[in-house]
Amino acid sequence: MNERPLVESLGDEKLSPYRQYLSMFVGEESLGALAKYELFISVLGRLPGAIGYFVRGKCYPRLLGSVGRGTVFGAGGVLRCPGRIHLGRGVMIDDCVVLDAKGHGSSIVLGDQILLGRNSILSCNDSSMSIGNFVSIGPFCFLVSRSHLTIGSNVAIGAGTHMLGGGHAHDDPDVPVIQQARTSKGITVEDGAWIGIGAKILDGVTIGKNSIVGAGAVVSKDVPPWTVVLGNPARVVEKRKQVNGA
Repeated sequence: MNERPLVESLGDEKLSPYRQYLSMFVGEESLGALAKYELFISVLGRLPGAIGYFVRGKCYPRLLGSVGRGTVFGAGGVLRCPGRIHLGRGVMIDDCVVLDAKGHGSSIVLGDQILLGRNSILSCNDSSMSIGNFVSIGPFCFLVSRSHLTIGSNVAIGAGTHMLGGGHAHDDPDVPVIQQARTSKGITVEDGAWIGIGAKILDGVTIGKNSIVGAGAVVSKDVPPWTVVLGNPARVVEKRKQVNGA
């Protein structure tokens, strides 16, 4: 595969639609890989009911990088570059979830006992995403990484939460922002954090251990461990525990 950033690669007029599709969706350059991807995603991915769960549970481990025992896949899901996706034991993926590991060097690694709610999107672009054990991600969440997005263990993430691990430079006012350099510092969510419904976590933020982010909060700065933050912009309203005499 071409090692240039994916967006630039797909804009290359010399790259055929076939090669573009392989880069964006399949992640491998072989007719066999394409055929297996199309069969599993386009046909098996849409099977409803118990038979769908059973068949996908048997077949998807042959498509993904690795899959632990007891992992189940809902109907209508999307897997992009599935060989770069690794799932632990007992992962429950609800209907219409997107796991997108496109781009050279991208990876999505999920630990054990994770719940991904319906219509949630986990998306990498030439980057990585790692989630620990015993994590609940509610429906309609959008987690995107342009460098890294790391979530620890025992974390609860409410429905509709957005974690936006990237952006654009905007230094030149005469150039459209979308044409300026892409930037990313990454996002880290430490063990035990609880993120409320509809929160927005912006690039460069660390959510500290055992902290709470209130519903609808917009977090643009680090959240200290064992604190509660609320509002837009998010601010500390409570210390759950005294740390180092603070």
